[in-house]
Amino acid sequence: MAVPGITVSTVVSTALARGLVPAYWFELGAALGRFSMVLVVAVALQAVAGLVSTLFDVIKYIGAAYLLYLGIGYLTSRGGIKLNAQQERRSPWRQVAAGFFTLWSNPKAMLFFGAFIPQFVDPNYPAWPQVLFLGLIEIGAAFITDSGYIALSVGARSVMTGGALVWVNRVAGVILLGAAIWLATLSR
Repeated sequence: MAVPGITVSTVVSTALARGLVPAYWFELGAALGRFSMVLVVAVALQAVAGLVSTLFDVIKYIGAAYLLYLGIGYLTSRGGIKLNAQQERRSPWRQVAAGFFTLWSNPKAMLFFGAFIPQFVDPNYPAWPQVLFLGLIEIGAAFITDSGYIALSVGARSVMTGGALVWVNRVAGVILLGAAIWLATLSR
């Protein structure tokens, strides 16, 4: 959970650009994405993975394109982060949707749930409640580590002024471009 990936990069960018509350709305969307993946694994791991493997590729490329779009936007912006600017605000539901789709665009997340969690399932008991319980533990751990990234990002955001804000946009843009390239080149 502590190793930065696509979700962490995006939650950090959101916290830097939009602040604490939007970052937690994003995190809620990511948690809902994680929970939906846990449900997929709990209900029908093999059947679903084989049935929708092509769909995962499509989602992966859409997610990469979205991250690319965001990264280019940060790199080409003329100024720094506009703190509390009206045009920068997004509805909570839009932030939740961004978190959800960012999580689902990351095939590594489904791979984790599908390959790692079932190793801890006791075959003497029904699998789905065990997978659900283990998934909830992972969701809690991700929330804790992502909260740390959010706190650090919001703290950094509050002390930056002037030219430093321009560099925050540049760094966020490079991170998102790197995440887009990584996601697009990731194999199943």
